[in-house]
Amino acid sequence: MQETRQNRIARLLQKELSLIFQSQTRLMHGVMVSVTRTRVSPDLSICTAYLSVFPSEKGEELLKKH
Repeated sequence: MQETRQNRIARLLQKELSLIFQSQTRLMHGVMVSVTRTRVSPDLSICTAYLSVFPSEKGEELLKKH
């Protein structure tokens, strides 16, 4: 039961984060960010998001900027 809830919340967070990154990177032409995976702790207090940035050279700049 708990695992199902974690998965649903992880999918929701993945979708919302992808929308946030999409709107933020619109200003940076030629940069694409994908939220490839999210994991939520059993107590739902921590979410780990895995990102894919293209081109990869822009990844550090993107994270510093936002």
